[in-house]
Amino acid sequence: MNFMFCKNKWRHKLTAVLPHEWLFGAYLLLTGLRLFAQGGAARGWSFVFFACWLIEIGVFFWAELNLTPWRWRVRLLFYPAAMGISFYAMGAAVPLLGNPQADGLLLQWDRALIGKTPAEAWETWLRPWAEDLAMAGYLFFFYYLIAGPGHYCLRNLRLFRKCIVGLFTMYALAFMGYTVLPAGGPHRWMIFATPLHGPLLLDWTLKPVNAGSTCVDVFPSVHLAASLYLLLFDWKHWRQRFWWVLLPCLLSWFSAVYLRFHYFVDLLAGAVVALVGWWMAEQYEASIGDRPMLATEIHDRQA
Repeated sequence: MNFMFCKNKWRHKLTAVLPHEWLFGAYLLLTGLRLFAQGGAARGWSFVFFACWLIEIGVFFWAELNLTPWRWRVRLLFYPAAMGISFYAMGAAVPLLGNPQADGLLLQWDRALIGKTPAEAWETWLRPWAEDLAMAGYLFFFYYLIAGPGHYCLRNLRLFRKCIVGLFTMYALAFMGYTVLPAGGPHRWMIFATPLHGPLLLDWTLKPVNAGSTCVDVFPSVHLAASLYLLLFDWKHWRQRFWWVLLPCLLSWFSAVYLRFHYFVDLLAGAVVALVGWWMAEQYEASIGDRPMLATEIHDRQA
């Protein structure tokens, strides 16, 4: 009897794991194992990913002990924190995996598809006012990445959970892409190109933006993937905001190639992982129906 009870309890815990928890956890664990297997300095970096993976497990079980709104938010907000930690760790860790920089390969793909990568093709169209405008669009991404999910976090916990499921499915796939095809972007090799110049905004922000890059964070483009995913989410759940943010997002995608941050194929791959994230969020929502998510709801239904 006790054995069956424990078996059913563990089965319930496994079904309670959200899709993005499986996928982002797999990214953390696999990256840690790959680094550990490399030995040397890579082994030291592996413990960053192992630590995030173990904390993920701990947060899951802690939240499952008593599913209150506060614990749910901590559980879901763990992933933006783990994303930030693992993102910056990849800057030092991914080169230790031994994969060559993929910029040459991505450039070949761009040239095979469209003749020239946009960073080359649009060089004659550089204008200071346009570069300032493009940088404003590029920076809008960081606002939307916080404010997009943040609204749902404060207003609707069920929608916030759905948002995080899809968003961090997308991040798990994108970050695995960084470890397999690390690349720094066109601006890393276009050292003899016309310098970018925008006196109102770009000149003040380009250097910090480039410094914030890990030099492996190009393929796929999270800049497009995350904003496209959030646009799709707003289209369904907050149509009014969708129309407010559509134009800045389009400008953001244009700026990613105009300002030499990304190759064109990065954007295509970003669109693919965004759609996978959206599909996962929709499938998850359909699978749970009106299943209770809070301890009080569970107790009420049992009563």
